[in-house]
Amino acid sequence: MGSYGLIRAVEMLPQAALSLQGVLAGLGFISLVYGGVLAWRQRDLKAMIAYSSVSHMGMVLLGIAALNVAGLTGAVMQMVAHGLVAGALFLLIGLLYERTHTRDIADYSSLVRVMPRFAFFTVLAFIAAVGMPGTAGFIAELHAIIGGFERWGAWMVLLSIGVLISAAYALRTVGRLFTGPVNQRMQGLPDLSRTELTSAGALSAGMLLIGIFPTPALTLVSASVDRLSGVFMP
Repeated sequence: MGSYGLIRAVEMLPQAALSLQGVLAGLGFISLVYGGVLAWRQRDLKAMIAYSSVSHMGMVLLGIAALNVAGLTGAVMQMVAHGLVAGALFLLIGLLYERTHTRDIADYSSLVRVMPRFAFFTVLAFIAAVGMPGTAGFIAELHAIIGGFERWGAWMVLLSIGVLISAAYALRTVGRLFTGPVNQRMQGLPDLSRTELTSAGALSAGMLLIGIFPTPALTLVSASVDRLSGVFMP
């Protein structure tokens, strides 16, 4: 909602947006890196997902700050992708907490042997959070990066820092949850039920469909983005 409100504010106050363009880009980059570092350092799984959301919103802010078609398209698509990814991660970690009553990442290991369906959807969600090709996050980040290069050029190479940090905390979490010896306290945990599987599957399907077939979603937002970016075209 905050990102949507900012886009509306940019539309209503274009001169203010141009004046603050550098500030918005700086805040976006700080959010991207700082949120990723905090997520990387967390032991609490729920806090890690929350801080990763800060990092994803940094990418949205960078896309908005670019004030061009590619950047704004990336911002809107990242809002959609983040809704799917964060929704899936909060759902899965919430279901895990209900079964174990702990969110400390150190309490888990090799859950893939105990809860294979849970492991599949969690790994898929983390892959989407990193923005791997074939997921909605890739489409969003690609457009945001292209828009940034159009506006700021080689400075956007710094974005690779944020991408590397995202990959670091995703790999760390997957490794701690699903590798190593099985924790004796975690044996016998029930895997995802049919209802839980349906919910996780619906969110995962959204991530993959937008990532593999992005044209319908891009077409849906193109008219609004073109109209908004036209305000800032010379």
